[in-house]
Amino acid sequence: MNKFSVLRPEHVSPIRNLTLRAKMIVEGTIAGLHKSPFHGFSSEFLEYRPYLVGEPARKVDWRKYAKSDKAFVRLYEDETNLSAHILLDKSASMGFGSGAVTKFDYARTLAASIAWILVRQKDAAGLVAFDEEIRFYMPPKSTNLQLRNVINYLESSSAEHKTQCGAVINSAAAMLKKRGLCVVISDFLDDPESIAMGLKHLRFKRQDILAIAVADPMELRFDGKSDYRLKDLETGREITIDSQTASEYFNSGMAEHRSELSSICRELKVDFEEVSTDEPFHKSLMRVIDKRRRLF
Repeated sequence: MNKFSVLRPEHVSPIRNLTLRAKMIVEGTIAGLHKSPFHGFSSEFLEYRPYLVGEPARKVDWRKYAKSDKAFVRLYEDETNLSAHILLDKSASMGFGSGAVTKFDYARTLAASIAWILVRQKDAAGLVAFDEEIRFYMPPKSTNLQLRNVINYLESSSAEHKTQCGAVINSAAAMLKKRGLCVVISDFLDDPESIAMGLKHLRFKRQDILAIAVADPMELRFDGKSDYRLKDLETGREITIDSQTASEYFNSGMAEHRSELSSICRELKVDFEEVSTDEPFHKSLMRVIDKRRRLF
């Protein structure tokens, strides 16, 4: 087993340099991939291009040749470089963490790793960072400088402000002009109907969507044994709640929210994956990649 493949969040969190983090995670877990795991479009006809001398004759569109007496090759969209946007939630709720890393630290590490994979595969990666509005936008490019700029921003950013996840996804969709991939990384703690509207808009703009829901272990398995003083990280409101009520409220509420989100993604044919911040990074990345391999 590769020594990097067992890196847990608590092993990686002391490494403040996000470039080094992403490099260790990517090179240690998926270095053997020869094809980008983020391709996934069907073979949709894009345009014709002139036949180049030396290419196999089977590439020529002979029907086109018969009509025009000129040799052309059909170019398909999955033969072009991929243009990808990573949409990263940096709202205050992402700042929560009961363990070694917060949801935001885990999310931005995944974002950096995905950007690293995309650029390494000669695909274009862009970044949209948001809370209640879009705070940062970097259009997709496939250069090493672009990767460095994306990671530099991720390294310097922090989780703050309220969230309007659904509305911001909708706004981001309005900016997109070209078919591509959108990777949305968030805790999705927003109204499901609003999230559905945003995802529908992305689909309307012909985007292939990968939604990664990041959760803290306490949000997934809350089993408190004492009273809790809880503070809303986005509004500052505080309440005291007993352990039994807290367990029932959080476990049932979070389970219902995740189920509704999963159902929305299934209906919209959005690739959906849940990750927990106590999970080794390579496992969450490989699970996402394996799912895309099966689906496409």
